[in-house]
Amino acid sequence: MKRHKNIHSPHRHNFYHMVFFTKGAGSHSIDFNKFTIQPFQIYFMIPGQVHSWNFEGDVDGYVINFTAEFFQSFLLRADYLESFSFFNGIAEDSVINLNEELKEPVQDLFEDILTESSIDNSLQRDVIRVILLRLFLLLKQQNIKKDIFQQPNYTLLRNFQKLIEKHYTELRLPKDYADLLFVTPNHLNALCKAATGMQA
Repeated sequence: MKRHKNIHSPHRHNFYHMVFFTKGAGSHSIDFNKFTIQPFQIYFMIPGQVHSWNFEGDVDGYVINFTAEFFQSFLLRADYLESFSFFNGIAEDSVINLNEELKEPVQDLFEDILTESSIDNSLQRDVIRVILLRLFLLLKQQNIKKDIFQQPNYTLLRNFQKLIEKHYTELRLPKDYADLLFVTPNHLNALCKAATGMQA
């Protein structure tokens, strides 16, 4: 907190940002959606998402930041991270409250990453990648939320999000993005409404 005084103001990162709380309270806003902070809760943010923190009392836990390139050199599929619902850029899907069975295994994996990061050897980064992937797969297995990735239109939604990030300063209308995606504005609106509860 003392080193990061600006976290209360809305800000964004150009890297993936994970926060796992083991203690604390307050609130966290992601893309104008507000969440109540609880122990054994994990927040996932993709590059470009706007968020801010408002802590109450002492907080404790783990923070992991990494770039897309961190995994791209390791995996054959460059878009592998996008297969996890908590990395889809939709705020409601990026917060996971751990059930009792997951609390200890997840905290153990964060501790393993912390331990491995203090060991300086040539395999350190690969071991950390493997532990992170194990964490992601464990959470995906246990995630009881509706998985947007089972929907056939997920690719269209993800491409829409990427186009917004790239063109938001010059293209403001959903119609403009619908044209780039070769769909009608009504179809784009219906897809966004079904997936996020909001229109395009």
